[in-house]
Amino acid sequence: MLKVVLADDENKIILLLQKLIDWKQLGYEIVGTANDGLRALELVGQQQPHLLITDVQMPGCSGIELIRRARDLQPNLHFIIISGYRKFEYAQNALKYGVEDYLLKPLKQEELAGILLRLSDKLGEEAVLELRLKKSGEQQQELLMDALQSAAKRQQPFLDAAQADAGYGFHFAEGTYFAALVKVDVSNAAQYQDSYQIMMQHALEIVRRELSSLAAVYAAAAQKEGIAVLLQLDEYRALEVKQCFTKIRKEIEKQRDMFWYIRCTICLGGRKTCLEQAGISMREALWLCRDRLCRAQSWLDAEGEQTSFDQRYCLETAQKKRLQVAAECLDEIRFEQELEESFLTLLSQPNLNGQMVEDWFYQVLEACLYGMRQSGQVKEHFSEKLTEKFWLCTDTRSVFSLLQQDVVQELRRLEDERSLRETRPITEAKRYIQQHYRESLRLEDVSSAVGFNATYFSTLFKKETGQNFMDYLTELRINKSKELLCGDQLSVQDVAEMVGYRDLKYFSRLFKKTTGVSPSDYKKLYK
Repeated sequence: MLKVVLADDENKIILLLQKLIDWKQLGYEIVGTANDGLRALELVGQQQPHLLITDVQMPGCSGIELIRRARDLQPNLHFIIISGYRKFEYAQNALKYGVEDYLLKPLKQEELAGILLRLSDKLGEEAVLELRLKKSGEQQQELLMDALQSAAKRQQPFLDAAQADAGYGFHFAEGTYFAALVKVDVSNAAQYQDSYQIMMQHALEIVRRELSSLAAVYAAAAQKEGIAVLLQLDEYRALEVKQCFTKIRKEIEKQRDMFWYIRCTICLGGRKTCLEQAGISMREALWLCRDRLCRAQSWLDAEGEQTSFDQRYCLETAQKKRLQVAAECLDEIRFEQELEESFLTLLSQPNLNGQMVEDWFYQVLEACLYGMRQSGQVKEHFSEKLTEKFWLCTDTRSVFSLLQQDVVQELRRLEDERSLRETRPITEAKRYIQQHYRESLRLEDVSSAVGFNATYFSTLFKKETGQNFMDYLTELRINKSKELLCGDQLSVQDVAEMVGYRDLKYFSRLFKKTTGVSPSDYKKLYK
């Protein structure tokens, strides 16, 4: 049995937790309860539990402090937090200490049981078997929804009922079919990926729980576009469907412990009479999901909306070329100017829709990628990651900001790499000059040693050092000669030859021009 300690300042919450589920059936034993953080710490030290379930707001020692101190007492301890506070920082701080999950008040049996089941390596044999069966069903749903998305994007017929049964184990029958997307938009999702993934897992569990009461056969899976759903109803009852999805939306939007802002949009595809047409329904749902970028609504239904698949956007050739040139030159200021101008052109389009915004996004991205690749190696998976982030955007302005921030960041990275590429040969050239300055050294000798033609090397050397090659070499030789002249053993003739000058008069003239005194006078000054 796995040992559990419950901590909450409200006795009724502790009693509810004790009675909410059959702990023994899941392989757990409650070994202690506490009404304040200090008592909970004592129990952790005494009982050495496997799991601590605690409220965020606790007397004596706050839930966050309790988690931190309990982790010090028992490094392998698992935590679940309970919160009635819609405060972003509580959940974020808890996640830093390795909290398994969180529960919002009022507590729900299904949510707590689901969290406990996810601790699969700590459960008894019956619970593990139940979890494996559950996971197997979830994987089949994910595979089916992947196939549906693929059919929608290729605009091809979906499976028939027999193929769905044989390939995925879904027993579809006659009735009404439709696809849907439950799109959850949150603030700063890209910055808080861990929090976002936990929140999406909760959202998926809510969707599956509510759909099970609506339809005998359904599939739901979290994808980059949102939570994709496929339903088969014996008879379509609009009011029941509306009530089910409205409840899903409201339950998801309650989870504001993780983010300041959550907006859930329900996008329903059209109703179809056979499974083969489900791909069309999903395509309609995807179109509506994109269109939320232009108009924020909680309910979008293809039966009452016009899905304008043929209304597309094409970036002007001149704008595309200017974006390519700015990206190729790694000129972030010019790029931002061109991007802003292009975005304003997009916004001026009549009847702008989300599909047109996506068209603009991909065409700008393509132009930038083409330009950047002329100047260096673009970061691996840059395009794929940007595409995933597109679906985290909440409106047209956030799409613009995504391109602006990520492309500028990549331009800067490529500029840094180019600077390193240009700096490296100059460093090698300086090293070569240090080693060979005593010889009759020419620009061609140095440029050849570092692998450049003389003309390009001369330009690059001047750009990086602020001096032309001969001035740099002369300065180096004169500085070396100063060091040698300070000794008593060497004559001026000896010093001149040692720093690469065979002509004493020429050396003396250069030395005086540089230092203001002749070599012999300089030697006298430092005797």
